Amino acid sequence: MADCKRNDINIDTDVLIVGGGSSGLWVSNRIKEMDNNLEVLIVDKGPCDWGGLMAISGGDFDAVFPEDSVDDWVEDLVYYWDGLCDQELMEEILKHSYDRLQDYQRLGCQYLTTADGKLKGVPQRGLSHFKLYPAKQKGKGGEEMAKNLIDHIDKLGVKRLGRILITDLIKHDEKIIGAAGFNTINGDFYLIKAKAVVLTTGAGGWKTSYGKNTTTGEGAEMAFRSGAELKDFEFGRVWNVPKLFGWEGQTTLMPLGARYINSLGEPFMDRYSPVLGANTDPHYITMAMAFEVRAGRGPIYFDMSHIKQENMALIKPQTGWQLLNHRKLMDLGIDFFKDNTEWGPQLTISFGGLVADLKGRTTVSGLFAAGTARSVEPGVYIGGFALMTTAVTGYMTGESVVSYIRDDDFSSNEIDPNEVKEIKAQLFEPLGKQGIEPQKVLKEIQKLVFPYDVSILKNKEALASALRKLECVQKEMLPYMTAPDHHYLLKLKEVQGIAFVTELYLKASLMRKESRAGHFREDYPRRDDINGLNWIIISNKNEGIEFRKQPIPIKHYKHKISRYYSDNFSFGI
Repeated sequence: MADCKRNDINIDTDVLIVGGGSSGLWVSNRIKEMDNNLEVLIVDKGPCDWGGLMAISGGDFDAVFPEDSVDDWVEDLVYYWDGLCDQELMEEILKHSYDRLQDYQRLGCQYLTTADGKLKGVPQRGLSHFKLYPAKQKGKGGEEMAKNLIDHIDKLGVKRLGRILITDLIKHDEKIIGAAGFNTINGDFYLIKAKAVVLTTGAGGWKTSYGKNTTTGEGAEMAFRSGAELKDFEFGRVWNVPKLFGWEGQTTLMPLGARYINSLGEPFMDRYSPVLGANTDPHYITMAMAFEVRAGRGPIYFDMSHIKQENMALIKPQTGWQLLNHRKLMDLGIDFFKDNTEWGPQLTISFGGLVADLKGRTTVSGLFAAGTARSVEPGVYIGGFALMTTAVTGYMTGESVVSYIRDDDFSSNEIDPNEVKEIKAQLFEPLGKQGIEPQKVLKEIQKLVFPYDVSILKNKEALASALRKLECVQKEMLPYMTAPDHHYLLKLKEVQGIAFVTELYLKASLMRKESRAGHFREDYPRRDDINGLNWIIISNKNEGIEFRKQPIPIKHYKHKISRYYSDNFSFGI
């Protein structure tokens, strides 16, 4: 593709937000509420105003109501996450969760209610206090949230651009002052100067399903290149999904009586956790699945026969893409809500992200992070949690950005044209050449990371073998990827991000020699409460990757660790 057809687009804005999902929308909303004179630009690699993963979510939301105790909810998380809880951050998030739920209601979003008109809460994961509040329109709640929030920020004057992939952050005097990228349709090169840049690009992942196809890690990778620290990359989300089709909503189904059974018809989770059974996090269920299949009791089926009829309103989609899925299955003779369906585990995304403080400030001046672009969870998930944390951290980070712009001096911010020239040359270098297709590289990465002894029941030998295979991919395939056009250049950059995330995942998994929360090592099946209560921090040192352990400051936290969720399970012990 000839360069003469490519335009150079230069934009000057106060705030650049990379990512148009829940957290990015909330950052922009709060900034404009505080100072409507600030220019805010959201750039997303997907279609403009698609709403990110929020738009295809169920719309369920966690919130601490005024009559509830934030301390109780934090204690639930300390227990659920086996102590790997940033208690100060989670207290701050939970304190504002109800406010954000009310904001959504004011925007027109509706949630299920009980007979007396109160919002209906669904307990989560066998915890004492955590509840999610389901959207009223099952199958369209997330779409409604995204539409209403986008309509609101449009009225506030937030500018948005779609189909643009940001590939590089630009620094001056150790401060982020802008970013560069390209239009994935026509190839126009974008140079965006900004006083602050906020990454809301979501997590990294492995492109395993329709719902996780866009979270590929390029945000974390470019932030790391700019000096930002990362954490929690040993934790990957292993979801359980129907073998033949995608389906959302098991988070609501499990507390209502759904269960997994093996080929003998046994509800096998009772074998591994007599206390919780199947009412737990998918990571523990997929561990049990792996043990059951290895013992010859597979395949695994999903059974909803124990759900009461009056609860069907909570789980049957009434509209949107979920209803479309349901109707298509019915046409094929599959009734998801009556027939037992075969299920299996699926590694989807990484829980790793940028290190950021309570205000969303990363370890690089001028660079902020919100939502799942920053690390919050250690590998186990609560239904409705992501929509809560993305909303609240987005709101909090928006406030922080305004304070930063008010207090800092930007008069010396100048972008080096030579740096831009180099970025542009490297970016478009793979275009129009003969080489390896990005899809082939992606498949090789997926093959090495998907085996159960790498992603579910981890062990040193399998992780080390996967790492050696990845090193071969990085040496023999990654540098030789090419793209026939700008759309496939997007795919190439995504695969680079996936390779980066995979390296961090494998190395951090090898470093954590214990089993805790969503990380299970079959060769270290117990927790190490002496050496394991830490976060694994990843830094860019001398153009290399450095891993270090940072102890959890439990002595300074309000809530002491008195019990562990993983004690409810017996795997390999």
